[in-house]
Amino acid sequence: MLKVMVACGCGMGTSQIMKTRAQQVLKELGIQATIHHTSLDEAQSIANDFDLIIISEAFVKNFKVREKTKVVGLKNLLSKTELKEKIQALGISE
Repeated sequence: MLKVMVACGCGMGTSQIMKTRAQQVLKELGIQATIHHTSLDEAQSIANDFDLIIISEAFVKNFKVREKTKVVGLKNLLSKTELKEKIQALGISE
C-alpha cells in the first residue's frame, strides 16, 4: 500500500481538499493508498516516511527526500487532472 502525504501552508483546509482529490485519483488509477494531510513544516520533517508527497510546485525545491520518495508539485492544488497526469508520468503504482 502506497503511503501518501499532502501538504499545504497550514495543513488545514487546502490539504484536506487535496487529500480528497488524491483519494479520488488514486482510486481511479487502481492504487491503494493511505493518505495523510499536514502543514508544510511538518511535511518536511516526516517526508522520508512516505512514498509520495503532493505539494505546491513552489515548494518542491524545499523538500530533501530519499531517492525512493517521489514529490509531486502542482500548479493547481485542486486539479484532479493535473494530479493524475503527474502521478502517471512518475509511473507510480502500489
